[in-house]
Amino acid sequence: MTSIRPARDSDVALLPEIERSSGEIFRQWPGLEWIADDDVQSQEQHRALIAGGVAFVAELQGHGVVAFLNGEMAADALHVWQIAVHREQQGRGIGRELMEVAQQSATHHRVNGLTLTTFRQVPWNEPYYQRLGFITLNREEVTPWLKAVLDAEERAGLPASQRCAMRKSL
Repeated sequence: MTSIRPARDSDVALLPEIERSSGEIFRQWPGLEWIADDDVQSQEQHRALIAGGVAFVAELQGHGVVAFLNGEMAADALHVWQIAVHREQQGRGIGRELMEVAQQSATHHRVNGLTLTTFRQVPWNEPYYQRLGFITLNREEVTPWLKAVLDAEERAGLPASQRCAMRKSL
């Protein structure tokens, strides 16, 4: 049984390893294998997002914390910075449950959507989020805030041609 709860400072030490494990799936995607060895969010970044109030973990009975989602409130949406499910627990609907909690949080904070950036055409990225009700934004629909996120990702080494911004209206 999975339970979702707000992340706590006591969870911080676990989260980078969950993100590393989650990224292992990229070894299966030609051209993006390097993602599996890329940097993950630091414990300091996790603490800041927890303090900001948009950080959740999934606990699986008998396994402890196996996944997390964190983000921040933007002007008109909750922006999901990261969602990660330990590789041994992927494919069980835990990511979907975390996104449902993020949606509830957005509604509670009276914003009208969820946003994120992700890889185009990678099955567990853009197509997955489309199944959850997100739409891929075209260039004219990308807000200045999301454009700044995509630009920062490009400066950090993510290939801009393979990235997209997505939104789910609530």
